[in-house]
Amino acid sequence: MSSVNPHYTFEYSQPEEYHFSHDSVFLARQVYEIYRDEGLAPATCLDLCAGCGIIGLDFLFHNQKERGVVPRAFDFLEVQSEIYQDHFSKNSKHVTDSKTNLNFVGENYDVLQAEKYKNQYDLILCNPPYFHRDQGTLSPSDFKNRCRFFIDSDFANLMRGIENSLRPGGRAYVLLREQRQHGWSAFHLAGQHLSSVMSLEILGDIRGTSLLEIRKAN
Repeated sequence: MSSVNPHYTFEYSQPEEYHFSHDSVFLARQVYEIYRDEGLAPATCLDLCAGCGIIGLDFLFHNQKERGVVPRAFDFLEVQSEIYQDHFSKNSKHVTDSKTNLNFVGENYDVLQAEKYKNQYDLILCNPPYFHRDQGTLSPSDFKNRCRFFIDSDFANLMRGIENSLRPGGRAYVLLREQRQHGWSAFHLAGQHLSSVMSLEILGDIRGTSLLEIRKAN
């Protein structure tokens, strides 16, 4: 497990109604350490289901501070842009290296299956919703529901979008919460929606959530 900081890296701006968890900063730090140890330097990155940009910005911060190696482009894709974009703009000021082009994309992740995104990213980081619509009680808040449940699309399209938009040799790191109490395994379901050019491995556990590495063959 990575040498994670028990505290948030910054005082991030975020909606009062729904706060991100330590899972996000732990994910960013662990993937940073994997890339540092392997000497990898991705050129184009995506924070998928980005919210206010915590995972991607933390990953970028560690690279700037400790390696001096940064990607040339980092996209942040989030469907609830009307809520999150202002928070992202404030948070992005924490990472000021002008060599990285930061781009907030206010779209549903289904767009990643489009031709324009084919083979686009070297690295994808993702902390998606964990639950399907029928797995628990919905909140009166539509905003919270869209953070927690697959409402705008579904898990299958998330996986298909990752496969289409990863470059050959690229990797995605996704937090998965197993739903065995509901009769299904997130890991096995991920494999069902990916083709034979994709390989999957559970790297470990982050606060009770599995860290899935997805690789696309060269």
